[in-house]
Amino acid sequence: MKSTLHLCIAVCFVLLTGTVGISTVSNPARLQKSSVRSKAAKSKAKPAPVFKPTKFTPACASPRFPTPAPATSPEIDSQCGINGIGVGPESVQDSVKNNFCATGTPQVKTIADLTALQKAVLKNTAINFGNANTAKRKRGPTTNRKPLQQLGEGTLVTLKAFVLFAKQEGPESNNCGTKVSDHPLFHDIHINLVSSTSITNQCSGVVVEMSPHHRPDSWTHENVEKVSKQQLMVRVTGQLYFDSSHVPCVGGKSGGGGQPSRVSLWEIHPIYEFEVCTAGCDGEGTWLPLDQWVKEQK
Repeated sequence: MKSTLHLCIAVCFVLLTGTVGISTVSNPARLQKSSVRSKAAKSKAKPAPVFKPTKFTPACASPRFPTPAPATSPEIDSQCGINGIGVGPESVQDSVKNNFCATGTPQVKTIADLTALQKAVLKNTAINFGNANTAKRKRGPTTNRKPLQQLGEGTLVTLKAFVLFAKQEGPESNNCGTKVSDHPLFHDIHINLVSSTSITNQCSGVVVEMSPHHRPDSWTHENVEKVSKQQLMVRVTGQLYFDSSHVPCVGGKSGGGGQPSRVSLWEIHPIYEFEVCTAGCDGEGTWLPLDQWVKEQK
C-alpha cells in the first residue's frame, strides 16, 4: 500500500514538473515580455540625486557681506551654493534666505512694524505659510514671493532691540543640511530680539539670523549671549525676509511642534551688521560692531 502511494506521488511530481517545463518552454513570448517589463521598470527608477559641493555665489556683483571678514574663508562657502539643498518650494525660499544683495539706505523698523507686517500677511490667503494646510491657506514654503516683496521682503532694514537669547542652529536645507559637516560653522545662529529687557516671553519677540556664509569669527552665539546677559541694546541691519515654513505665536503661545516662538514670521535674515550700544542708547547712541565690543571685554 505504501509503495503504491509512493509511486503515485512520484508520477504526479513528474507530470507536474513536466507540465510546468513544457508550459514555460512552449511560451517563450511570455518570458520575453516579462524580461522587457523588468528592464523597463529598472530604466524608470531614477537614482537619488548626488550631492555636489557648490561654491556660494551671490546673485549680485557687489554683495554686502558682514565685516570683518573671517580670518580664513569658511568651508561652507566652497561647499554649499545659494540654493542650499532644498527641493521645489524649499529651494526657492532657500535662495531668498541666502540673499546678501539688499542695498540702499536701511529702512528703520521696530518689532511693532514686523508685527503689523504679519497681520498684513494674514489678510492675504494667497501667501502660504506654516507646516500644514488649513481651510483658508496652504502650507509653506510659498513660492510666489511677489506679494511678500510688495510688503518689503528683500529690502535693507535696521532694527534696535534687546537680545532675549541666542542659540546655535543645526542642519537646515538652506545650509545644505546633513550633506555638509554638522558643525556650528556650517549652521545659522538664531537670535530672539525683544523691545525691552523686562520681556521674557519669546512670543513677544522677533527672529534675526546670522548666516554661516562669510560670517566673522567673532559672530558666535556665545558672544551674542554675553551681550544678552549685560542687557545691552543692539542694532541689527540686514535683509527683511519672511520665513513661510513656520507659524507665529497666537495669543502669546507658540504654535507647538518645535515651532520657533516669535510674534511675527518676518525676520532680518541674513544679518549684514550686528552692533552693540555702549552709551547714549536712548538717543543716537554710541555703537560698536560686535567684534570690537568683544575685544573690549577682554
